[in-house]
Amino acid sequence: MHAAALHSAHSEDSGAPATPQSIEALGRRICEALPPLRLHSVSICDNQCNVLWLSEGALGPDEHALVTDALERFATAAESFEARVEDGRVAVFLAVRAARAGLAGLVMVLADTKAGGEGLLGRIATGPVQALIRELGAAIPHAPQRRVDHDPTGMLLSLADEAAPVESASAPPSPAATADLAPAAVDQLLAHGELSLELEPPAAPAAPPSGAAPPVQAPSPPPERPPVLQPAPAAAQAAAIPGSPAERVALEVMPFVKLRSGGQMRRFEVLPRGTPRQNRDPAALDALAMESLLAWMAAHRSDWTLEPTAFTLNLSIATLEDEQFLRQLSAGFSHSGISPENIGFEIAEPLCTQRRASVERFISGCERLGSFVVIDGFTFDSAVVPLLRSKAVRLVKIEPRLCAAALKDKLAQAVVVAIVQAVKVLGIHCAAQQIETQQALRWLTAVGCDFGQGSMLARPLPIARLQTPAGA
Repeated sequence: MHAAALHSAHSEDSGAPATPQSIEALGRRICEALPPLRLHSVSICDNQCNVLWLSEGALGPDEHALVTDALERFATAAESFEARVEDGRVAVFLAVRAARAGLAGLVMVLADTKAGGEGLLGRIATGPVQALIRELGAAIPHAPQRRVDHDPTGMLLSLADEAAPVESASAPPSPAATADLAPAAVDQLLAHGELSLELEPPAAPAAPPSGAAPPVQAPSPPPERPPVLQPAPAAAQAAAIPGSPAERVALEVMPFVKLRSGGQMRRFEVLPRGTPRQNRDPAALDALAMESLLAWMAAHRSDWTLEPTAFTLNLSIATLEDEQFLRQLSAGFSHSGISPENIGFEIAEPLCTQRRASVERFISGCERLGSFVVIDGFTFDSAVVPLLRSKAVRLVKIEPRLCAAALKDKLAQAVVVAIVQAVKVLGIHCAAQQIETQQALRWLTAVGCDFGQGSMLARPLPIARLQTPAGA
């Protein structure tokens, strides 16, 4: 594009503006102040490589690497420089420094090499542009300067020491990790297809001798309805803490690490660790995971209520097609006193196309109930995009293979950027998965991903180690 030179009286005004202008407004004024060029883009970044404003398009990994290198050079006394790019472009970098806080960020101008000619830096770094750069120094939010290879996530989580082992090698395994579902209860779940999402009362008598099935006190069934596991009183729910006989499945949580500032909500993906018997029935495992999660939340309210916290559970096909699931869940919320807004459900994108009717019914049910939905493995499939209209859909998790390919393939880059921008317009959060390298982390942060998951950010930990936020 062509940027016109600045000839208006506004540029000649020597007085400082009455009120500080926004970064976007200053970026547009910088574009107007540039000499006539064949510009590719003008971008403003802070000192942690975050893109604060971009005139057009998107910065790919190559451009983001240029910004990283420039910040390293500006950490010394350098104020500006230009560099040739392999694809026939030239990049001009101008340091943005705050009066007292040091390096606040930079401005990068990408132009066509043929149109740039010699001495491009001198043509760009004119008096009006330098004046706008000084205004930017006051407009960019101050953040302590860190090494550009530092993890920029901030890990806004209050977790126990993740380096500690989950289980001591000498300690016996916890009941939550070894307890098995009673055979009679499994038979009941398989026979009637109805799963209890409420908490069961604590087991009264001690376990019978090995090899004998524990007695099950079946309640009297209502008329014309098969017997199901009945809800438990609130007192029993509070007593069903992790490790107690009432818990039948072990839970771990994977944090969603914030890549961008803003918002106080902590988010965790719940990972149920079932026994071989439970794993053979995904629907039963989903129900038991919900029971255990509600039990833990009821017994440890201070660990998740002092700071807004949400948990998500990835659901199986069988659970999505079970019309009783949300009804039982509603009863579970009533008995535990837990708000539906704190619980969400992840649905894999392939299920959204293969089981469309069931998914639409489930999302509508979540919208009525007040719970939220996460689309997992999102690729911008045209058949799935209409589901984003629902108010229940609050987050999408980008397909990990797409994010990995974006570091090498321009088309994959374009798709990832399109996903991030599209869901932002809809007010939906975006998360990247399986982030394994600093390069991927820096680029995904720069293009606007809200959250990240991966081994370099945080590892799963038992839900019992989720602690009350520091300073609460």
